Amino acid sequence: MKLYNTKDAVAKPSIVMMVYGEGGVGKTTFTSTAPSPLLADCEGGSKYFGLRGISMNVAMIESWGDMKEFVAEAMKDQYKTIVIDPIGELMEKLMRYMTKMNDSKLVQKDGQPTMAGWGWLKKSMRDLIKFLRDSGKHIIIVAHIDERADEDRMIKRPMIATKLSQELVNIVDIVGYMTSVGDEGDTKRVIIIDPTNDKYVAKDRTGQLGKYVEPDFSKIVKACQGTETYSWSKPVKVKIEEKKVEEPKEDKEAKNEAVKNVQAKLNKVTLKPDDKQN
Repeated sequence: MKLYNTKDAVAKPSIVMMVYGEGGVGKTTFTSTAPSPLLADCEGGSKYFGLRGISMNVAMIESWGDMKEFVAEAMKDQYKTIVIDPIGELMEKLMRYMTKMNDSKLVQKDGQPTMAGWGWLKKSMRDLIKFLRDSGKHIIIVAHIDERADEDRMIKRPMIATKLSQELVNIVDIVGYMTSVGDEGDTKRVIIIDPTNDKYVAKDRTGQLGKYVEPDFSKIVKACQGTETYSWSKPVKVKIEEKKVEEPKEDKEAKNEAVKNVQAKLNKVTLKPDDKQN
């Protein structure tokens, strides 16, 4: 057991962060700002880095089997940050790996996971993330965006198969939604970390960041470790585009048809003398 007082000087904690957003917003580029990173590129997001002058060590993950070698490489002292990009695609590779196992307890005849299979997938990915988290290195988990209807609005959240998404939110220190916003005629990328907003999933366990942060992981680390005060002039206008939940087309058509039928019946009704109003 390790015992210490929180006021005593301790080693600077590693930061575990999950960032999600629309495709092309710059999530993978953001990971290149991390201290000495190694990227597990699961869908080719870094293939143009060289042309753009971005230098970063990358491991192309073509199948789940590549992860064993990746983890061994990532544990080397030369790397301070481990990146999984994106977590949803890595889960898909894990599913294909499970299918090839030909275990009837995990996979149905049609190739879909059984209930036990979904549980195995969830546990396998969770165990990997926890192992990386406990390695003492910084971790960045990149995810695509998932939008779910909730009453009259759409809620933005990380996209991950199974119910692993919420568990990862609990595991990591920071969850941020990355987007592009207008700023006096210019466009800026921003990571929004506002747990009080009910329109998207966000979290800041460190309490050292504001609601809007610059997409620079090295600055985020320094702020969370207390080595530098975080300061950034947020864009003038930060607006989250809201999508209203529209009624399904077939329901609208059915309602319109019902209204027409009622109106047609009313038009055929002949009032009796006693029913007429004076």
